Amino acid sequence: MHLPPTLWNRSFVLWLLASGQSQLGSALASIALSFLVLHQTGSAGQMALTLACSLAPNLLMPFAGALVDRVNLKIPLIGADVARGFLQVLVGGLALAWGEVPLWVVNGAALLTGFAGIFAGPAGSAAVPGLVPPAELARANGLLGGVGQGAWLVGTLAGGWLVSVFSPPVAIVLDGVSFFVMAALLLAVRLPGRVEPGGPRPGVLADVLSGLRLMRRSKVLTLVPCIGLVLNATLAPVTVITPKLMETLGAGAKGYGLFLALESLGMLLSGALIAVLGNRLPPRRATAAGLALTALIYGVMGLRPDVPVLLTGAVLLGFGFGILNTPLNTLMQRMVPAEYLGRVFSVLGTGSTLGMPLSLLLLSPLLDHTPPALWFGVASVLLLAGTLAWVLVALSERVPPDLHTLAGNRSASSPVADEPGRAQPAEA
Repeated sequence: MHLPPTLWNRSFVLWLLASGQSQLGSALASIALSFLVLHQTGSAGQMALTLACSLAPNLLMPFAGALVDRVNLKIPLIGADVARGFLQVLVGGLALAWGEVPLWVVNGAALLTGFAGIFAGPAGSAAVPGLVPPAELARANGLLGGVGQGAWLVGTLAGGWLVSVFSPPVAIVLDGVSFFVMAALLLAVRLPGRVEPGGPRPGVLADVLSGLRLMRRSKVLTLVPCIGLVLNATLAPVTVITPKLMETLGAGAKGYGLFLALESLGMLLSGALIAVLGNRLPPRRATAAGLALTALIYGVMGLRPDVPVLLTGAVLLGFGFGILNTPLNTLMQRMVPAEYLGRVFSVLGTGSTLGMPLSLLLLSPLLDHTPPALWFGVASVLLLAGTLAWVLVALSERVPPDLHTLAGNRSASSPVADEPGRAQPAEA
C-alpha cells in the first residue's frame, strides 16, 4: 500500500483532531454517567453493573475484528461513531426531560454503546499504520496519545464543573455530539486501499482462527491478552470505587474530575515524551517500566487512601499507563501484518477487557461493604506479577518471529478501496 511520505499529512492531522475532540466528549461522559447512576441509586454496585454492561460486548470482539479486516475501515469507524452519538444523545436527552432515567435504559444504552465500540477499537488500531510512514509510527502514536489525553484532561476538568453546576445529562449530550463531529471528520480522512485474498473467501470463524494461529507464533502476542485479562479484572473494582471514595472523603464530583484530569496530565506527559523520543524508546522496556510504576503507585494509594495521595498518585498512574500502553500498541502494529491487524487487536482487546465485566459482575455485591484500600492492594500485587511475567517473556523472545512471512504466502487480489477510485496494491 502507498503510505504518506511525511508524518504531518492531511489525513493524519484530521485523525488527530477527530480523536482529540472525541476524547474531550468521552471525558465529560465518564464523569457524568458515573454520577448520574450514583445520584439515582447511591450505590457503587449499580455503577459497576452499568460499566459491566458497556464492557460485556467485548466477548464478541474477535468476530468484530475479523469483519473489520474484510471491509473499508471507514464503515466500522463512522458507523460506530454515529451509533454511539445517537445513544448518548438519547440517554442525556431523556434525563433532561424526565429528571431520572430508568436503569434498564441506561444499562441498555451502555450495552449497545459497547457493541459499537468493539468495531471501532480494532478498526482504529488497524488504521493508524496506514496514516503515517513506518519510521514515524512511534511518534504518531505518541502524538495521538498526547493530544487525546490533553483533550481528556480538559474534558475531566470541564466534566466535574458541568456535573456540579448543571447536571450529568448535559455532559452526556455533549459526548454524543462529539461522536457526530468525529464521524464527519473521518469522512475526509484518506486511508490506503485494502486487499482481499484470491480464491474463495473463508468464513468469519476461519478468519478468527487464522488470527489466533498467527498470534501463537509469538510468545509476546500470546502473553499480552492473558496479562490484560488478569490485570483488568483487578483494576475494575478500583475504577468503580474511586468516585464513591471521593464522595466519602468530601471531594465529590469535582474531586473525581480532578483525579481523572491529573491522571490525564500524566498520560499527556508520557505521550509528549514518546513523541520526542520516537524510535529511541524501546517498546518492551517501556512496557515493563509502565507496569512496575503503576504497581508501585497502587500500593502507595492502598496504604494511604486520602485525597492528597490519590491526586498525587493520579499523575504518576497516568504516566505509567501511557508508558505501558502506547509503546505496546506500536510494538503490535510493527509485528503484525496489515491484513491481520483488526483480528489481532480485537483478540488483544477482548483479553484486556474481558476481565472487567466478569470481575464487576462477581464483585459488585462486595464493593459497598469492603474498604477501598483492599482493592488498591490487590491491584498492586497482580500488577507486580504481570511485570515479572512480561520481563521473562520479553527476555525469552529478544528477536521477534517474522509474522509477515505467513501473510506473504497469501495470494492477493481485488483491492478494497478506502477511498472510491483510489485503491492501491498492498504490500505483503
